[in-house]
Amino acid sequence: MGVAIIDPITHGLIGAALSRLSGNPLELTDPILIGCTLGAMLPDLDIVTHVKGRLNYLLQHRGASHSLLALGSMALILGTAVYYVFPSSPWHTVVFWTLIGTLSHGLADLLNSYGTQLLWPFNKKKFTINMAMLTEPVIFLLFLASLLVSIWQPDLAFWSTKLTLFLSALYLLLREYHRERTKKKLVAYFNLTEKEKIKVLPAMYRPFSWAFIIYYSDRVKVGVMSREGAKILQVLPQWDKNDPVISKAMAGEIAEIFNKLTPHLHIIRKDSDSEVKVEFVDLRYWNKESFIYTGEVYFQSDGNIAREKFYPLGRENSQGVLIE
Repeated sequence: MGVAIIDPITHGLIGAALSRLSGNPLELTDPILIGCTLGAMLPDLDIVTHVKGRLNYLLQHRGASHSLLALGSMALILGTAVYYVFPSSPWHTVVFWTLIGTLSHGLADLLNSYGTQLLWPFNKKKFTINMAMLTEPVIFLLFLASLLVSIWQPDLAFWSTKLTLFLSALYLLLREYHRERTKKKLVAYFNLTEKEKIKVLPAMYRPFSWAFIIYYSDRVKVGVMSREGAKILQVLPQWDKNDPVISKAMAGEIAEIFNKLTPHLHIIRKDSDSEVKVEFVDLRYWNKESFIYTGEVYFQSDGNIAREKFYPLGRENSQGVLIE
């Protein structure tokens, strides 16, 4: 829930800073400041879906509200409303800067591994660049500094924002360069061949480290690469797609949830004397001791599904949501 609160604040900060490119004075009644700032925050109103539970929020977040169609529509409606309340700038100017705000939100959310349904409703795939953390601290501090300069030295607002955009772009390019270097180091460290696959993603809560997933024919390694070197967090057995139990689990509700939630799904069959279950794991996010998003499918003795549970904060931190 913390990220859900911090995220719109960060977007609003970026929107407020971007509005300084308009050349308008920094005033609380300036329609460009209001439109650009609120426009940058508006897509995260999908936080209201949290009312029906965290699972509902996870499935709805960054969906339709973050598409190009919705971002444009929001800018038109919000910009028009702001113009009628504060008609000190032309309507088309207010709508344009409100659009800059909404588009900045969509672009920023593309950078992290959660992604957005950019082309909804024509394509419901979540697009991602996998470059930044969910809440990127360096970008946040750069735009915060730019806004503070705009307040203290209004004459420098335009150039401060341009410098911030340049530094942000440079920082992201350096991150991409570092990610490619990290990937090469991991390939050498683990003696990987072309047949093995490796994914390098932003590490959760570690701005200068990278998470990685290595796919072998018989196992999957999940770890983090920091200045100290590579650290393996989990080694999971590779799953058999022809296993009838896993195939049945893949037809259940948990499978549908995870197929919507993540492109990095992993499945583990766990048998014991008392029960058979299949565990679903989102490999993207590791939080100290476990994966954040997991699910379990329990089977009856006759091979049918008995119950399904989703753990939105990991099994150690949540009792789970029973899927009906």
